[in-house]
Amino acid sequence: MILSKEEIKRYIPHREPFLFVDEVIDFDSEKSIKATVTFDKDAYFFKGHFPDNPVVPGVIIVEAMAQAGGVLIYKSFEESLLGLTPALVGIDKVKFKSPTLPGNMLVMETVLVKRKLNIFKLSAKAYNDEKLVVQADITATIMSK
Repeated sequence: MILSKEEIKRYIPHREPFLFVDEVIDFDSEKSIKATVTFDKDAYFFKGHFPDNPVVPGVIIVEAMAQAGGVLIYKSFEESLLGLTPALVGIDKVKFKSPTLPGNMLVMETVLVKRKLNIFKLSAKAYNDEKLVVQADITATIMSK
């Protein structure tokens, strides 16, 4: 493990119950990150999505991938970005390939494709048991508070 959940909190402002990165298992500064999240069967969103057939909402998985990307960005450019606020500004080419169920652990792989000033283009994929679940291109920015 590269970063624990408590260490991840140093890099992104998200907190429970909306922190969807459990640990960072691989990190290549300014290039890529690999992180995990496990969706506990008692997660708040399962009560309504769907009560008799719980499935992790796709937007939650995309959020998890964006949060992993946020850790990549903040840890890579720590000196100039810490203390500034992240903002998700675009999601493109999202494809949902397979459902994620309570108790499933996803491995998220996010690659920094391009940086121009404080605009970051990321390519992200989430896997469950090496099976692709979701993929997306994510655009994020950093704003002052």
